Amino acid sequence: MSTHPLSTQPAPTHSGLAPSLRLPRLPARWPAMLAALLISLFMVAAALSVWGASSSWDEPFHLTAGLAQLQTGSPRLNADHPPLARIYAALPSWFLDIPEVAQQAPEAWTRADVFSAPIGIFGAIEDRLLWPSRLLMLLQSVLLGWLLYSWASHLYGAERTWLPLALFTFCPLMLALAPLVTTDMAATTLMFAAIYSWWRYLREPCPARLFWVCLAVAAAFAAKHSALLLGPVFLITGLAAIATPQLLGPGAWRRLRLLASSYLWIGLATVIGIDLAYFFDGVGLLPADYLLRAQDLAPSFQANAERLAAVWPGWLPIPLPYTYVLGLMDVLGYVGQQGHWTNFLGEAGYGGWPNYFLMLMLVKLPIPTLILIIWGISRALSRLPEDRWNLLFLALPPLLIILVASLGKMQIGIRHILPALPFLFLLAGYLLADGMRLRARILVGALLLINAGSCLAIHPHYLMYFNFLGGGPERGWRISANGDDWGQGDADLVRWLQAREYSSLAYLPDGWGGMVLSRAGIRFGAPPCEDTGELVAVHVNRLMSPMSLEEARCHTWMRWRQPDRKIGYGIFLYNSRNVRPARPADLALFTQALALQLNERNPLAAIPIYREHLAREPDDYQAHFNLGIALKDTGQCALAIPEFERTLALWPGYSEANIHLDACRRAE
Repeated sequence: MSTHPLSTQPAPTHSGLAPSLRLPRLPARWPAMLAALLISLFMVAAALSVWGASSSWDEPFHLTAGLAQLQTGSPRLNADHPPLARIYAALPSWFLDIPEVAQQAPEAWTRADVFSAPIGIFGAIEDRLLWPSRLLMLLQSVLLGWLLYSWASHLYGAERTWLPLALFTFCPLMLALAPLVTTDMAATTLMFAAIYSWWRYLREPCPARLFWVCLAVAAAFAAKHSALLLGPVFLITGLAAIATPQLLGPGAWRRLRLLASSYLWIGLATVIGIDLAYFFDGVGLLPADYLLRAQDLAPSFQANAERLAAVWPGWLPIPLPYTYVLGLMDVLGYVGQQGHWTNFLGEAGYGGWPNYFLMLMLVKLPIPTLILIIWGISRALSRLPEDRWNLLFLALPPLLIILVASLGKMQIGIRHILPALPFLFLLAGYLLADGMRLRARILVGALLLINAGSCLAIHPHYLMYFNFLGGGPERGWRISANGDDWGQGDADLVRWLQAREYSSLAYLPDGWGGMVLSRAGIRFGAPPCEDTGELVAVHVNRLMSPMSLEEARCHTWMRWRQPDRKIGYGIFLYNSRNVRPARPADLALFTQALALQLNERNPLAAIPIYREHLAREPDDYQAHFNLGIALKDTGQCALAIPEFERTLALWPGYSEANIHLDACRRAE
């Protein structure tokens, strides 16, 4: 095992076990094989979790923007986010028949309105592009897993990398977001790659390593605006390197010059990388050009162009793309001032809760993960000051990410601190840095098994994961549903309705639910303001984040009442017990018994066949009802009563069963 550059202690040569308890020596390649297995498990679980799932709220926006830039070369729909991850996700469109965005949504294209543009091509996205794009996005997890393995190998030795990788593999948040077409996992992977490559470069500076730093930083900035946080991380760690003679060579001035040149190359590569991601559209414009181009666009573009013109020298060209600059200003406005409508602990508003992300970490990560991270941090602190260099790199990014997110007002789900998690997993790895005794290894193994079980138990609904401190997935939505209910359950709702031959309902959609139901031929109207007995489906995020006082009052009866059923933990159904249950697929015996009962007027012969059918399909409400009728018609009311009761248990709305049940009870 290699040690950190500041360590004065030799690498441990034993596991800390008594000689009689030493573990058997395993093949030299087993750490890499185990890492490959864990990453593969992650990939399979994540892929299966989105199989057959409808679009979540952000996915059509990202795909439409990336698709439009590939089709036209114009990044005009990429103002809210940089385009790299979106272009990458849209690459399968090269092999598919996808309509032109500019032609299908001409008005939205003219106004650069990414929020309206997907409507014209939603069917093509849902039916053809979504699944291959999700699989392509999932490949990022291979890179992130390999980076975790590589950095942990440098820190603790390859044979001790299994703990951080296991926490990564069975992290519900990672599994939920990895296959989705969003910028979150791309930002997490690329920011982690940038900081890891910077750590390696400062230990042993060379042009090849600086190249990888430049590439990773440029890619991170081209993927998401949150890459701005790399700036203070690189600055603080660079200053620490100047003060450390063991790094960058002897001589403070020499170290300063080397660091300054490194920053210069990184900055230049980042600017070029951002320009390249936007296909150099709008690079080198003057503030007056910004005002001119914004005239026909949305009001937010115009306002940002005016603010830029007020502070930027009118004679100085701006070296970044027009769309990137205005989009960055928009995001900074949301984070620092405007906020985003969300819900937290029973309140709905535009963010600004300092305890938001800390609370979500306590309830959205599995309890064993929290225990192992805290335990690992305590072990890491015991290695101060000799291991201060590595701890600076592992602790500074998550602290900065969580602090900035907590002080800002963009609080729409724990996904905004997703880049902090890989560093926390590495800090947990300090448990194994100096070896562990057998009892401690057993405890860590037990915690990991519990962790895996609690994670996989909610498959495939990882977005709605809450640990028992948060009330589990059944009750965790009361803390916050924004960022958890993303409209991802609409395909399941459609399947549930179709199985019961239901063609209409009252529905409060979130995300793209209205289009998903309409495309399936299901009609819906607004939910009533009181319980009328009709079937109502509502997304919990809409229920907890009413958009007006009138909407809040109208839906009070649903917030005060337990839903009859939940679909994917995110869609609540009311009065679903009045909906006819689904019938089994195999009705051969049922049909035979029904023919004897109705056509041949022989209910006595039908009774054993109904019972044989029910032995195979015990939840067939119609068979229980028909069997009850046959028993009643043959004078066996005492035996018919349980059949009618079972019918009503399966479908309380079967009023005819109530009539026959009352008749049998009176006869008895």
